[in-house]
Amino acid sequence: MGLLIDIAKNVASRFVDMSVNARVSDYKSNFVQYQNMMTQVTIETDKALMTFSIAALAALAALNNAIFESYGWMSFLTLSCFILVVVIVMIGYYVSKALLVDAQRIITANFRKSLTTPLGQGLKQVRFAKLSKLINIASLTLFVTGMILFVVLMALYIKGVQV
Repeated sequence: MGLLIDIAKNVASRFVDMSVNARVSDYKSNFVQYQNMMTQVTIETDKALMTFSIAALAALAALNNAIFESYGWMSFLTLSCFILVVVIVMIGYYVSKALLVDAQRIITANFRKSLTTPLGQGLKQVRFAKLSKLINIASLTLFVTGMILFVVLMALYIKGVQV
């Protein structure tokens, strides 16, 4: 009878070990995957917005007097849009970092809570999520507005139309 009890204890302990190890592995995998995905999406989007905004600013600077004298208000609005995109994206980097830190805190708390707590539980309440969305929407909206103004400005400049 003692042998059966020892076998049962051994099987039970191995099951617990497998459950805990699987949970630890799942935690690490989810944690790394979440961080990587969020970081990649943010970085790639922000890189594109920054690159194109800085290129547009350089083009505006190169055309300098040629467009600012004839199309002052439109040139200023275009310049403002792209400068704001750069500033907002830079602020967005810090907000994204804070968002990831909070997501990490939530996942770690869920991991430590119990073996059955879903690791993603509560991730919808990550701090700065709304601010991050607002920043993304604002930067994208300003970028699209700036690009529209830039294209119109370039068309007017090329055609030589006086406004």
